[in-house]
Amino acid sequence: MKDTTTEVPVNLPANQEDPKYGSDIMVDMIREMGFDYVTLTPGSTFRGLHDSLVNYGRNHKPEMILCAHEEIAVSMAHGYAKMTNKPACVILHNLVGLQHAMMSFWNAFADRAPMLVIGGSGPLDPAERRLIDWLHAANNQSELMRPYTKWTDEPPTQQGTLNSLAKAYRIAGNAPKGITYVSIDATVQEEELDEAVTIPDMSLPRYKTSPPVAATQETIEAAANMMMEAKLPLIIGGRFGRIAGTTKYLQELVELTGAAYQEGKDVVCMPTDHPQNLTGGFGPTKESKIRGEADLILIIDNQDVADLTGEYGKARGGGYGYIVEGDNPKIVIDLSLNDLSIDNWAAIGGSLPPVDLHLFADPLYGMKQLLVELKNRAEKNPEWQKKAQANAKAIAKRHDALRKMQKDVLEKNFDNDPISVPRLIHEVWEAVKDKPYVVANRNYRSWYEGIWKFEGCNQYLGNNAGGGVGYGPGGVVGSALAARDMGRFTVCIMGDGDFSMNPAALWSAAHYKIPVLIVLHNNNSFGNDEEHQSKLAKYRGRPSENAWIGQKMIGPDIDFASTARSFGATGYGPIDNPNDIAANLKKAVADVEAGGVALVDIRTALN
Repeated sequence: MKDTTTEVPVNLPANQEDPKYGSDIMVDMIREMGFDYVTLTPGSTFRGLHDSLVNYGRNHKPEMILCAHEEIAVSMAHGYAKMTNKPACVILHNLVGLQHAMMSFWNAFADRAPMLVIGGSGPLDPAERRLIDWLHAANNQSELMRPYTKWTDEPPTQQGTLNSLAKAYRIAGNAPKGITYVSIDATVQEEELDEAVTIPDMSLPRYKTSPPVAATQETIEAAANMMMEAKLPLIIGGRFGRIAGTTKYLQELVELTGAAYQEGKDVVCMPTDHPQNLTGGFGPTKESKIRGEADLILIIDNQDVADLTGEYGKARGGGYGYIVEGDNPKIVIDLSLNDLSIDNWAAIGGSLPPVDLHLFADPLYGMKQLLVELKNRAEKNPEWQKKAQANAKAIAKRHDALRKMQKDVLEKNFDNDPISVPRLIHEVWEAVKDKPYVVANRNYRSWYEGIWKFEGCNQYLGNNAGGGVGYGPGGVVGSALAARDMGRFTVCIMGDGDFSMNPAALWSAAHYKIPVLIVLHNNNSFGNDEEHQSKLAKYRGRPSENAWIGQKMIGPDIDFASTARSFGATGYGPIDNPNDIAANLKKAVADVEAGGVALVDIRTALN
């Protein structure tokens, strides 16, 4: 009887054999690049590579992570890459596998996630094709991937394949990071090994990622001049908050300049309770209007600078609430490599923003450059230091008022029926706050700031980036795979619509013993679109009471706890009473700490 608790191959020689086939040495190449795991959904066009991963590579470094759908396989790689900040590897079947994965590729592309995609293809030689190969073969399979990738290749030989993999790994990891794709011909995989083939030595300089791009000294000095002359500077953090160590330098910059601070869209870089952190201030209070009052905004590593400067304020409802009020003239500094990420087919990044100075640099490296320049100047300019300290003191009062307002929102809605989102966030925070947690994703469209007390970077990984619903289950499990190996506790707050699209990711988590806590923010609706219908109906003078039609997933309700159990996880809920949340979360946390997968279904209000 087969042992289904492990995936350790049997009946193999005591010592690893020498490579015999093209796919054997490709496994050696994947190992040489340092991949511990490859996510995949099986397909016949990489049957040679699959066999070699098991019966030659012994399913170890890399270990195969089986996924029920290609979209899950790519989302897992996406989440893993965000947690580790290095390329992840996914292997996919040819055309049909690639087309299944397209939504996940879009999210990873939008997120600039580093990923090496290996695609089975062909055979290119028509004489080698079976019936099914004619149906699935393409003259140029890479064409399908080019909109999403930094580089693609379809090497015709075994040596060419190894060389392409090495190049693809380097390009994926170079800033700005992204997806690369290498299509491996089925015949090249299955043929006996050409004796002349050698594995590229990944320790050689030619295969190393390039050093970080530095800003010119001229632009660093110009930025320092602008920041020192500003009356009320504002710094907005971005995606570099996933990188461990970012907070130390960012916090030093914020404190040195006396700047107000806010997080960009769907990121966390600074401690929630830092006295200069005004994140979440987008309501009607004085504390929320810092973007209108600031005379200088330094935006670091944000995808859409135009949104953060209020450029979409009149566009059918604007952006994500970042409406900049006030007529004060502003100086905008963009510290990023965004101009290297512009694609010729997608509109990611929005309109050309009103930037006065581009600090064209790796965001973390460029910020360190600016910090060094400002520290040197501060030693010679005590008056500027006094002004910065005074600003910081005034901002701290606004911080306290803002956090009090946010606390009042929680208290006001604490016992709501249905359960309020602030209460949901509070309960999950209380359940995991003492753990070495990472929030793999959250309900960022309805996230109430100030309730969850982040300490800084690398505690929140961000959502799907491309707006593609369905990322959540696979992305969270991929993040949890990396977090497991780092000794971190993975938790997420996920929408029911997101989860419903790819629940089979729980099977992979349970099978490979990837501990993760998934808390469902379950409003039985595609809530964002229900809000759109309500707003549009009011605008048109039509009944908003009908907004739920075509949005609510009710009659019958989905039994998410049973769904979780069917995939090997534990399931709790549905929970309708807010006073029942804590006890169920306590049990779920214990499950995860014991190495399990747990889902808690909490029925909530729409927002």
